[in-house]
Amino acid sequence: MRRPSALVLMYHGVDRVGAVRDPHAMFVTPEAFRAQVEHVLESGFVPITVQDYLAGLDGVPLPQKAVLITFDDGYLGVGEHAAPVLASFGVPSVLYVPAGLLGGWSEWLEPRHRHRLMSDADLRAVHGQGMAVGVHGLDHTDLTTLSDAELRRQTVDTREVLESVVGDDVRSFAFPYGSHDARVRAAVRAAGYRAAFAVHDREDDFAIRRVDVNAFDTMRTFRLKLRPLYPSVRSASERFPAARRLAHDLLGRAVRDQHDGGTVTVRTR
Repeated sequence: MRRPSALVLMYHGVDRVGAVRDPHAMFVTPEAFRAQVEHVLESGFVPITVQDYLAGLDGVPLPQKAVLITFDDGYLGVGEHAAPVLASFGVPSVLYVPAGLLGGWSEWLEPRHRHRLMSDADLRAVHGQGMAVGVHGLDHTDLTTLSDAELRRQTVDTREVLESVVGDDVRSFAFPYGSHDARVRAAVRAAGYRAAFAVHDREDDFAIRRVDVNAFDTMRTFRLKLRPLYPSVRSASERFPAARRLAHDLLGRAVRDQHDGGTVTVRTR
């Protein structure tokens, strides 16, 4: 089957979180997120729904410069900051959540780095604003470490939970940590999903590559990530770390505040 010619962006959090509480640079500020969405639209990209993307996997033509915006983990700030921005522009997206942690915290992180996750009510609210929902496991466990029985619980049972919460079909999956292998991909397929998203690697419809957008991105690096050649450039930089460091030096990276609070900003070099 033909793959859809769509760019898939991957976000995690959208909030004002300093580097001390976000050492993995997962949180993009609301200001940066709005600027990125505006740039995507001004550059002629056409945002599509996850349903459109899945139809593309079955051969339905997609618009030129189609883009799918995805979020992993279900952080509360995505509902507070990202969903209203996307709704104001009429831009669809899809949110991948660990169904067993709704209303709790990101317990897979160290205690001092944990953040609040959306509740059932929050999920229904963002779904009503145009944000589809997908499965991100039950509790963000690395699926490659689990038994077959537990893998079924993390794929089949979670889907049923989320469908009951949002009252809609859930047809796509995103791997926690981006971790997968042939057994995990087969389990996700057997659970009835149409596709699954990974991170930088790509195998087939059940390990689709995404472009990570994070707290270090400036508008220069964000523009680079929108280019069709970016995945190839990134793969090459993984093989040659010195080249990657040089690219960061040339392009710059966002300078992050070390604290949290209402006045946190992200400055760019």
